[in-house]
Amino acid sequence: MKNRYDELRRSSWSMPEGKQKLAVLEEMIRIADQYMTEEDAYHARISYFTAASEAGAQERMITAFAWCLSKYDQSPSMYSRHELMWYYKWVIGMIWRFPVFSLMQIEAVFEDFKQRCIEYGYSLRPYYHKRSGFLLSRGLTQEAAECYKQWRGASRDGLADCRACEQNAFGHYLFAANQLKKGMQAVRPILDGKMSCHSIPQATYSEVMVPLLKLKQYEEAIAVGKKAFRVIKGPQFIEEQGVFLEFFTVTDLPKAVKIYNETIRYGLESKSSWERLNYLLSVRFFLREWHKKKRRKKLVEDGRVTLAWLDQEIAAAADAFDRRNGNDYMQTYMADKEKHMNRMIDAFQLQAE
Repeated sequence: MKNRYDELRRSSWSMPEGKQKLAVLEEMIRIADQYMTEEDAYHARISYFTAASEAGAQERMITAFAWCLSKYDQSPSMYSRHELMWYYKWVIGMIWRFPVFSLMQIEAVFEDFKQRCIEYGYSLRPYYHKRSGFLLSRGLTQEAAECYKQWRGASRDGLADCRACEQNAFGHYLFAANQLKKGMQAVRPILDGKMSCHSIPQATYSEVMVPLLKLKQYEEAIAVGKKAFRVIKGPQFIEEQGVFLEFFTVTDLPKAVKIYNETIRYGLESKSSWERLNYLLSVRFFLREWHKKKRRKKLVEDGRVTLAWLDQEIAAAADAFDRRNGNDYMQTYMADKEKHMNRMIDAFQLQAE
């Protein structure tokens, strides 16, 4: 079986991210678990993390990481501490997106990450970064603002994201906090070409399109939208593709149709409740505009993805988050999102006239 494992590993190196690569890596894990050493099984899972994230299968990464964390604690000298903490940083940014995890479980994970940072000598900068997003998702704006200040004030070290990614994250937080002008100031160095990495500025485009429309900077919004449409692909970007869908529903409905037809399968297959909820909100916005006129053209999954079905799916997902979070913030979140969508339509139509 060692030969089969090595064959699979070699083939995975040249595979594009996606379901096929994920299946190959999962077979490697099964072989390692049954026929090889615990160390082999550990490293097979480490190789799996990025592929699971890129394939939009965050829930599988969380499961695999929990196994690695337990093995690391049993034999810490056998494995890389920094590698473990790097992926742990990913996990604390993912786990709250699944309402199946209770607040108590999520808080325990955040606290464990925090204590490990202190024990291992790392800055708490990544902890405050990820926690600010979690707090905002629950509508705890004051607590999130304080966390954001601590994030900005904490020192950078080897566990921090690269400067371009972090600058983009500053903008993401500010946009989510509805501080649109400050958010644009944060990402301006990226848009001006002064900061970049393998995922930036691509990831920034989806962040700024809707804020630009809200700020009535229509020409820049359209220019960025055209760039973004070409570079963001794949199931790991369903929330971003929902943003594109909203944007082009307002500015270019035929292009919105293309985005919907290309991405709806990702939304239907996604297990990540937060991304899926936001994507379906965007789909509902699109379909409401689409159905304002009689259309001969058929949309993909038009027999399944109806406005009635979307209402049910969205309500169920929002209720799951509210029950988990112990409040009704998702109702406010969705109402605000819909209000802003309708304002964008009115403003853009007025500008077009």
